[in-house]
Amino acid sequence: MKKIVVKNIVNNHFRDNFLLYILSALCIGIGFVIGVYIVKYMTTSDKSNLLSYLVDFIKGKGGSAESSKMIFFQAVKNNIPLILVVWFLGLTMIGIPIILIIDVLKGFTIGFTVAFFISGFGIKGVGMAMLGVIPQNIIYIPCIIFLSVIAMEFSIKLIKDNSKMSMRRRFFSNIGSYSFMFIAITVIMFIGFFFETYCTPNIIKVIAMNMWGINC
Repeated sequence: MKKIVVKNIVNNHFRDNFLLYILSALCIGIGFVIGVYIVKYMTTSDKSNLLSYLVDFIKGKGGSAESSKMIFFQAVKNNIPLILVVWFLGLTMIGIPIILIIDVLKGFTIGFTVAFFISGFGIKGVGMAMLGVIPQNIIYIPCIIFLSVIAMEFSIKLIKDNSKMSMRRRFFSNIGSYSFMFIAITVIMFIGFFFETYCTPNIIKVIAMNMWGINC
């Protein structure tokens, strides 16, 4: 019975917010394309400098506890502030455009990284992109889209509320469940953080050693 109730709630949520999901996913897609085009039009000098930095970065990842801790905190640093910003924007009536810009930027970082690997290493870069970039983002992207939609939905409800007293009552009665959803999704994102920390560096190191002869 509970499963049916939860399923109905989820189905109703997706149905009611279908356009918001499309809009958020579209913004991430636009950001991805922009990232690809930025790499395409980079100068040879810029690509060479960035490629040299990437090789040095790969060589520096020895799999030590210290480097793993650094990568983990970097992953947290890159994502938790973004989640907090989206959460805060959902509490305002003007946050929707900024949330969509954040989605574009998230897509941009993925598109730029994937395109750079492929541009810098050719067909072999596809392996690095698929195994070193995509896996954690399979977790990150749906989470970011879901949080963006939840925040935009909350913001729209505030806009639609004409009565100030009613708005205050709804705001304080719903902020608990709204915040709980963000906490729950953040916990899920920690799976991606751990994967990015303990799996991605080793994957990149193995690919670099086997395909390009980089001594890590």
